[in-house]
Amino acid sequence: MATAGRRIVSFASAILALGAGSCGDQRAGSDAKNGTAAQGAQQSQLFPDDFRGVCSGASVARATAYDATAKTHKALYFAPYKDDLTDHSSSLPRDWTVQYSSDGDALRAVDLVVCARRTAAPEVKVCDGFENDGKPTQNKVRWHTATYQLSVREARTGKTLAETMVEATNSECPMFMSFDNDTETVDGYASLSDSAVADFLRPHIAR
Repeated sequence: MATAGRRIVSFASAILALGAGSCGDQRAGSDAKNGTAAQGAQQSQLFPDDFRGVCSGASVARATAYDATAKTHKALYFAPYKDDLTDHSSSLPRDWTVQYSSDGDALRAVDLVVCARRTAAPEVKVCDGFENDGKPTQNKVRWHTATYQLSVREARTGKTLAETMVEATNSECPMFMSFDNDTETVDGYASLSDSAVADFLRPHIAR
């Protein structure tokens, strides 16, 4: 079923080439040392992607140990994107998570990781009627509802604390989609609502 007004959202990748040079300034040695120190500090910091493996049972030794009796907890949330998991923590209530900061190591406070894995995805319709800069295209989306396995795990150990199955039943065609060209057909999936994820996580994070 075509719906007028749908548009393509295309994402372009840019590669920046950084050149390095040297000079005879006496500050060069000092700058190199400072740069090495800064790089070392950055490498010691935790990033959201360092926690992605927790969804497969891996551990993050520098994360905070989970204590069920603690009054506060901090979580990250990973959900499917194409064939991998990506960080969707911004969809959690703000006081349930932490943001990366170049100052300090904020993500060490994380003690919980929430994971959503798609376990079933029946196709329910084919969507068309997409436009690119106001011009009709031949693009289509095979739209699927989906079943997700939600789990919450200890960040430091990868231990599963709880899991459940949740249905995402939205069958509406997407208003925006990314295509590589004007004839491509892609798959799209209903995603879990923020409230469904929050309801599952709440007993483990809120006191």
